[in-house]
Amino acid sequence: DKAWDKEGQLWFNVFNKDGFIGDRILTNWTYYPYLDVRARRYRFRILNGSVSRYFMVALVQQVSGTAGEFQGPAGSNVSYNRVPFHMVANDGNLLEHAVAFDGKVDLDRNGNKAEHKGMLPIQGIAERYDIVVDFASFAAGSKLYFVNVLEHTKGEVTGSKISLARILSESY
Repeated sequence: DKAWDKEGQLWFNVFNKDGFIGDRILTNWTYYPYLDVRARRYRFRILNGSVSRYFMVALVQQVSGTAGEFQGPAGSNVSYNRVPFHMVANDGNLLEHAVAFDGKVDLDRNGNKAEHKGMLPIQGIAERYDIVVDFASFAAGSKLYFVNVLEHTKGEVTGSKISLARILSESY
């Protein structure tokens, strides 16, 4: 995450000892990036390069109509489905077995199997996750989005987890 001043220059307060939260989340120094993909598997390396921000990333597919798992903004005629994926590495280490984030296994043993379907655990600063997403089952023109569900308004502490439904409906 980065911040800019009124003149459009990158801004950072070196004297701030309470943590820094930028106003834009970037991917490879690009704001609101996109990637055209083919119908195959892709490996994504997600590195938290922020100064103070933590992430909890969900992957969702936008679908036409209201038949999706989560409703889009009112009157938009779109909804969203969570997209399962596999984690294959973390912090530079290949995992012995890929971990499926498909909602079929209770990954943190709290009785809620579905909570990690298409959603990574909290990712700390400088932490890395490598995931594999299979795009073979999506129709051409499908749109998928990575969504951060952690509220973070100040650099000292992470806020609450925001429900994915509230983010996607734009009620948050």
